[in-house]
Amino acid sequence: MAKILIILENSKGKFVGLTKECLTVVQKLAGDLNADVEGIVLGHGINELAQEAGKYGVKKIYKVDDAEFSGINILYHTRTIEALIKEIDPTLVIAGASLYGQELVPRLAARFDKAMFASVNNLSIDDDEYEGIHPLFEEKLFVTMEGSAEELTFATILGGNNPEAEPDDNLSAEVVDFSPVIEDSDKRESFVEETIAKVSVDITKAKLLVSGGRGVGSGEKFAVIRDTAKALGGEVGASRAAVDAGWVAYDHEIGQTGKTVTPDFYIAAGISGAIQHLVGMRNSKTIIVVNTDEEAPIVEIAHFAIIGDLHEVLPELAKQL
Repeated sequence: MAKILIILENSKGKFVGLTKECLTVVQKLAGDLNADVEGIVLGHGINELAQEAGKYGVKKIYKVDDAEFSGINILYHTRTIEALIKEIDPTLVIAGASLYGQELVPRLAARFDKAMFASVNNLSIDDDEYEGIHPLFEEKLFVTMEGSAEELTFATILGGNNPEAEPDDNLSAEVVDFSPVIEDSDKRESFVEETIAKVSVDITKAKLLVSGGRGVGSGEKFAVIRDTAKALGGEVGASRAAVDAGWVAYDHEIGQTGKTVTPDFYIAAGISGAIQHLVGMRNSKTIIVVNTDEEAPIVEIAHFAIIGDLHEVLPELAKQL
């Protein structure tokens, strides 16, 4: 039977959101390929985390639990996962296209001299061939990548294109201890410390976002964005222009240099819709635009557009609740 190996990226005792999106992709592929899903989790003190992976449909978990893996040394991870791949012989190795995944997976693909689907929106299979869509030039161009599903293949999946997999408490996995493989040449790099940036809010988890851009007018006027978000039970988003102007903290920036979000409702007020912003929110389920310019680029992708002054429209919207 075919076998898929997913690299389960984790931080601070939790699977990162991008890994959960990959699990959604893997579950679909497993059904199409009639394949078993196995995973590898690396770290220190991760027994409970390894058990949790079973709730996402992973049948077998290879746990690398060692003090050497308290921090990320990409050379240790590469060598150890390489050894596991040689042992279990999967047909597909997949991870999220995070900074970690983008550094790790190409190394693995090179060591096996096999094809890689790098940073694709999704990965599907049709007639024994994988197909992935890779965006270029800020999503102005999309390249279709194809490759045989008969050979070992590697892939990284971009965030914001698939929902996060939901755990099922009725599922469990077999957890197998796997010994780390480290050679002297891997010790040329060493982990020093991990510093986590302090953020005021994680807008990637919000179900509703109210975002403001340059059209809001000023930092003082940006209060209408915050008031509307609060009234609707959502979070505040912003374009880069609003962040650069100092009206709102960087934590709230959406777009190429900020966060990628996929809320159920995205309200964009005073945002023209430069491609740098659109790439961060275009996959929102429902996009509502408030703008005085009916020809603004963001209007073209909106599900609903209100052509009017946001300072009149948003307070009226809040009053209706």
